[in-house]
Amino acid sequence: MYKNIKIKQKVSFSIFIAIFFFLPLIFQSVNSSPSPIQEKIESLRQVIKETENLYNQAVIAYEEGKIDLAENLYKRALKKLAKSNLDAVLNYQLKEEYDNLFGKLDVLLDEMERNSQSILDVSKEELKGTENLEAEEIKGNYTIPIDIENSLTKKYMQLYTKGKRRKAIAEALERSGRYQEMIFGVLEEYDLPQELVYLPVVESLYKVSAYSRARAVGLWQLMETPARNLGLVINYWIDERRDPEKSTRAALKFLKDLHAWFNDWHLALAAYNRGQSGIGRDLKFSKSVDFNQLVERKALPKETENFVPKFMACVSIGENYQDYGFPLNFEEPLSYDEVVLDKVIDLEVIAKCVGTTEAKIKKLNPALRVWCTPKNYPNFKLKLPPGTEEKFFTNIVKVKDLTPGRGFIRYKVKRGDVLGRIARKYYTTVYAIKRGNKIRNINKIRPGQLLIIRPGRKYFRKKK
Repeated sequence: MYKNIKIKQKVSFSIFIAIFFFLPLIFQSVNSSPSPIQEKIESLRQVIKETENLYNQAVIAYEEGKIDLAENLYKRALKKLAKSNLDAVLNYQLKEEYDNLFGKLDVLLDEMERNSQSILDVSKEELKGTENLEAEEIKGNYTIPIDIENSLTKKYMQLYTKGKRRKAIAEALERSGRYQEMIFGVLEEYDLPQELVYLPVVESLYKVSAYSRARAVGLWQLMETPARNLGLVINYWIDERRDPEKSTRAALKFLKDLHAWFNDWHLALAAYNRGQSGIGRDLKFSKSVDFNQLVERKALPKETENFVPKFMACVSIGENYQDYGFPLNFEEPLSYDEVVLDKVIDLEVIAKCVGTTEAKIKKLNPALRVWCTPKNYPNFKLKLPPGTEEKFFTNIVKVKDLTPGRGFIRYKVKRGDVLGRIARKYYTTVYAIKRGNKIRNINKIRPGQLLIIRPGRKYFRKKK
């Protein structure tokens, strides 16, 4: 009996020693292991650091005049940030860092786009200092009068065939190869002059991503209100000003209407730049009847006065590029399969179905603004790599969840909004919105406030 008591005491003492010495170590080990959320935060901070590094390299490349490299680094930075998939739980902890980096990337993009387009702009001093050389005999028959005896046209022809502008014009003409076949088809359909194929050289250097200071967008540099009036869809999901064919149809319809109104191609082009009512007022107040009179009577803003000569110079160079010594290598016309969709589908899901990357799907569909096909857009036509239509339909039926990524939606609070109603609209919870946006008092949201919302899956399945 006594022996058993001693054994029990030894065991109890051993347990006490184990607890006293080793339990703190166990707790220390547990406490030192980061939680899954902490691990994700650290992982995302590493993504931010890598993205910041790409951004810094892009800025250096841009400042050194290496625009193509800067654009490539910018795209890599944006892709890395977009792929990080910041969820609502972590949004409030990293929101400031993300917003700061996105803001810097936006500024860089804006600066690069302005630089790429403004390279064709010429200062008053440079125009004045450019020799007014005799123009060579122009080749070709044109519907739009191309006046190479115009002093400004001569100067632009000089400036656009030398130095950095020569390179920009050459690259734009080479890029035009992607779209010329499509544009010529629409010009023929609308019975419009073939020379208008050179207007995107002046407007955007044939860049679908072009974005101006005045917020004009795409190949044809359409402003938002006129674009909507011409039937283009512009919303959170999609901006059809960046769709090459749809924007072409809208722009050429606009030009056809302008020509029908003014019955003069130079006035129609000036109105494309300044607006129909603006040119109408200029004609009325200066008592002019054509573009040349408007110029002589100094009735036009300088930008519009220069716009038509720029266009005429680009037509002359484009039609006679070999005479100007341009060794052009035109890009191949875009080729793709097209499928009609009635559902919202994650672009990554689409890419996997056809064996390509999300980046390539976005490149074929530059109008898409977010991570998926547009909501409330019946019969949306999605472009796929050539030869993949059948593969897409074979694989998409096997996918159970078409929107696994779900991404985020930016929602601007309206007067009378309450979080409960907003949460119901996006099939999420008040708590998720509150936590994701670091809202302390759910009754104190204000009109104009921007909320970052991750919608529930049902949001993408419900009908309009």
